Amino acid sequence: MSIQTPQVDLLTRLLAASEQRQQVISNNIANVNTPEYRSLELQFENALAAEITRKEKPTGSPAAASVTHAQGLAARADGNNVDIDRELGLLNKNAMLQQLYLQLIGTDMNQMRRAMEGGP
Repeated sequence: MSIQTPQVDLLTRLLAASEQRQQVISNNIANVNTPEYRSLELQFENALAAEITRKEKPTGSPAAASVTHAQGLAARADGNNVDIDRELGLLNKNAMLQQLYLQLIGTDMNQMRRAMEGGP
């Protein structure tokens, strides 16, 4: 038996996207000194927002994350455009969002547990 609320479903999808984003950012950091490497980024939130706004008319598949080349970043002489300060900032932001999603999922699960146990 699966008990999954729309909130938990949304948070689970956001958590999965943040895990993928963690991998993309880590890959960028690992390639900070690789000539001609172009920084990548994960796009998910806009696709998710579009999916949510069209919920009245469910069509197509659920929003999916996509990895694209980051736009507007200056390249160094070796062609690499990874900005380590930017990547570390994105890494920290992503880690905080992962923590938030996990806390919210935990809160939702605790509420369901209390409801099943008949507690306050």
